[in-house]
Amino acid sequence: MTPRLAAITLNLIPTLGSIRICRLLDFFGSPELILHADETMLRQVRGIGPELAAAIRSWKTTVNAEKELELADKAGASVTTIFDDTYPAPLRELPDPPIVLYHHGQWFPSDGERSVAIVGSRQATPYGRLTTRKFASELAECRVTVISGLAKGIDTEAHNAALVTGGRTIAIIGSGLNRLYPVENAPLAARISDGRGAVVSEFPMNMGPSRTTFPMRNRIVSGWSKATLVVEAPARSGALITAHTANEQGRLVYAVPGPVDRTSSDGCHSLIREGAILATCARHIIDDFHWADTSPAQQELALFPSEEPTPSVSSRAHSLSEQEQQVLHSINMGFRDLNTLCSSTGLTNGELTTALVRLQMQRLILPEPGGLFRPADS
Repeated sequence: MTPRLAAITLNLIPTLGSIRICRLLDFFGSPELILHADETMLRQVRGIGPELAAAIRSWKTTVNAEKELELADKAGASVTTIFDDTYPAPLRELPDPPIVLYHHGQWFPSDGERSVAIVGSRQATPYGRLTTRKFASELAECRVTVISGLAKGIDTEAHNAALVTGGRTIAIIGSGLNRLYPVENAPLAARISDGRGAVVSEFPMNMGPSRTTFPMRNRIVSGWSKATLVVEAPARSGALITAHTANEQGRLVYAVPGPVDRTSSDGCHSLIREGAILATCARHIIDDFHWADTSPAQQELALFPSEEPTPSVSSRAHSLSEQEQQVLHSINMGFRDLNTLCSSTGLTNGELTTALVRLQMQRLILPEPGGLFRPADS
């Protein structure tokens, strides 16, 4: 089984989640080893109790990664895992990155380098809708990718305005691609994925929306973006969760002030009091990131790159940490399993597994059956 297929399998196991999967990867070093570990070993990982350990152990009878890939193919969707080179770089920085991304359409590296999340109330007022269109249009005109959640209200206005302006937009949804929500935004989703962005989900193809999937979706919205802008939100709003998550992720948070006598502005005013940056126009964000300094030719190249060059093995190896270089050198010297790698490098089990995961993510080593590893270029 390949790391890609193993990652999809893990993502299909109910209630496991990306945080626990990342802990398992840190401990075992590769997704294949997780699937073949015994219950005693699995339970050594924080958050893996008897029920989850049993669920992982019984994966062969409960989930089917090949069938999931068939569902994606039938729907015309692509599947990207955290082990793929095309995985979005900003999401790798998160403590709980999505392990698998299902998507219609395409993203580019520039979508993460030059992007703003626009979020707000589903029950948007005319003021909120007009303000959202203004911000999204101005950002799109400056070749900034608009990222949002495809929900009613502010999200819908943000995606639409970016498309009308001829810009790019990415929609992160809180359900599987076969259960797109809200259904009335299916035409909008089709427009986004038709050459101007992507509709993305971390959830299995046929998984429906729930009260837990939307907060999970929000961390991707903010994590993929350089900054999060809250246009309009009452005191109790999912947009505020996205804003707080963005702050925890080290992203800038902007908020648009609204009429002081309307509850629809309470959330934004609270964010500003808590330290969010007040924004009354997109130029405030554009100037803060110096995006206006990019020439039109450079902007066009970033927006529609003809081909993304793949870094060479030597260039990727040059940027490794000292521990990762030790592990890669040992594998090149013929030490291929966990025991001999521990002995040859002098690293602890935790340090070794972390290095192995990062080397796999950078496609410098490849796992083999039996818990072995080999250089990617061999």
